[in-house]
Amino acid sequence: MTTVEATDRFNQLDNVRVDSRTAFILGNGPSLAMVDLHSLSDYATIGLNAAYRHWRSIGWRPRYYACLDLVVGISHKEEIAKLIDEGEIQRFLLRDNLIEALGPTGKNPRVVNYDDVSNKSPFLNIKPITTGSHSALWAASMGYDQIVLLGVDAQYKEIVEGATRRDGIELEIVREGANPNYYFDGYQTTGDRFNLPNPRPELHLTAWRRAARMLRIADFDVFNGNEASGVECFPYIGVDRFLGEGDVPVPAKEPLSELDSETPAPQAPQVSKIRAFLKAYVQKGVLATVSLISLFILWLTIMHPSASLATFAGAGLMIALIMAAGMLYFRFVIIAHLARLEEELKNTHARLKLIENLPHHRRARRRS
Repeated sequence: MTTVEATDRFNQLDNVRVDSRTAFILGNGPSLAMVDLHSLSDYATIGLNAAYRHWRSIGWRPRYYACLDLVVGISHKEEIAKLIDEGEIQRFLLRDNLIEALGPTGKNPRVVNYDDVSNKSPFLNIKPITTGSHSALWAASMGYDQIVLLGVDAQYKEIVEGATRRDGIELEIVREGANPNYYFDGYQTTGDRFNLPNPRPELHLTAWRRAARMLRIADFDVFNGNEASGVECFPYIGVDRFLGEGDVPVPAKEPLSELDSETPAPQAPQVSKIRAFLKAYVQKGVLATVSLISLFILWLTIMHPSASLATFAGAGLMIALIMAAGMLYFRFVIIAHLARLEEELKNTHARLKLIENLPHHRRARRRS
């Protein structure tokens, strides 16, 4: 599918509505306060990070749970263990460091090790990693072909009231304060540790854009339920209408062509060009070395006619060794770069092959 075809398809979707192959990604932004989570109980939902505090207060659980932040996972280790042990959530997507810290609980068959599965699945192995964006990819890998983002606002206050810096980009809540980043009071409490939301500019938006590119190439329908979200690479739908009679998506504000240009895939011609350059470099380097040595010996002969042949040979050998060392070092640098490029190309081919084999449960009733 070309990018033009994908853009046209996403801009021409007819009425869409919830069904059994729909998955809701429950981001924890303020807009989720407008959603009655109980109304989603019959459908697949993926809850994230510390939202369990709200779920417990309303007697509700999502079908799936994900926490991919290395710091947040460890900070909430005991509570995540309780979620696993209580048995109400069907599957957990966690990082290797948290699974190891959980001990026997981490070996529960309902726990999925993201670091393991992402190494085997290029579809999930996209950088940067954020819990929200990769939960959408996880939902797609489980076969949910219609994905709806709720509470994915991406409008963070980087350091909230009551938070203080620890090591590097790590923060800790040291006192209760106003927190505009989440949909309920008490999402973060004293002692919680977490990373700056965006230690690099637009980290979360970049993760969503790259996930969007992969999901669109793989032909999944993804919608954002918040019209004012900072994530603008998915069409918008009204959640109430979507859960009822259905809704006609509003095209994404961020064109697909911009997403494609953001993360260009390496092309095979680049590899062949580097190989040709390397071959020419070696040939010309040898010729240049011989020429320079000959000129140097000729210069010595003219300037120092009384010098011995051994002197000429020694000087020529020294020059040859210096030039050979320089050539070998430069060649090593080029070969290392070529190896990295070929590995990236290999990963890209594996990712495209995986996408071709993903289930495409396209439904004619979504098209008019």
